[in-house]
Amino acid sequence: MKIWHMIILLFFAELFAGCAYMDSTLTLAHTPVLEKAVSTPYPVFLERVSDRRPNQNRIGCKKSRYGSESADLFLDVRLTDWFGGVINEEFQRAGLSLAPNDPLAARIVVDLLNFFVEPEANFGSSHLFAIVHAEVTVRLPQGTTFARRFAAHTDETFMLVTDGSYAKMLEEVMMNWIAEAVVEILRLLQSQAHASAGWRVLS
Repeated sequence: MKIWHMIILLFFAELFAGCAYMDSTLTLAHTPVLEKAVSTPYPVFLERVSDRRPNQNRIGCKKSRYGSESADLFLDVRLTDWFGGVINEEFQRAGLSLAPNDPLAARIVVDLLNFFVEPEANFGSSHLFAIVHAEVTVRLPQGTTFARRFAAHTDETFMLVTDGSYAKMLEEVMMNWIAEAVVEILRLLQSQAHASAGWRVLS
């Protein structure tokens, strides 16, 4: 088959499949990351997840084969609710008690700085890139407060990009973020106020 025939077929396959030219609303699942419980001196309370992204309406974009943005990607629930639910699920898998009213709980705040997926398009395939970037603040019961930023990214090439491809990328990059951020939060709690490398002391 001649190359221009392949290009035409790929273009129409993309057009009729969903389409790089139509907005989509995604539903994201979460595959648990942590596998065993740990011992920490504190219960935890995820006080809030705030969205500090410049554009809080979308979680990604689609692009035409020529590289220009052609449609937006949205989440079917509030991103802060989904993100917080994933973190609390991982805390519980780690054996931590979620205690919002306990004065002895470590209080945690997450500020989302980036959560996005987009293609880097070229003829014949589409390379998707996803990123999660967030700042975590941990306030221990005795008043010491630590902060640290965590970023994770992933990329993969697809012959034909569908809505499921975008969702898969965001689910995977979230797992990567959890694998670093939540593990480091647990280490900080276990250290009982002795910050490990990377944490800043705010108070």
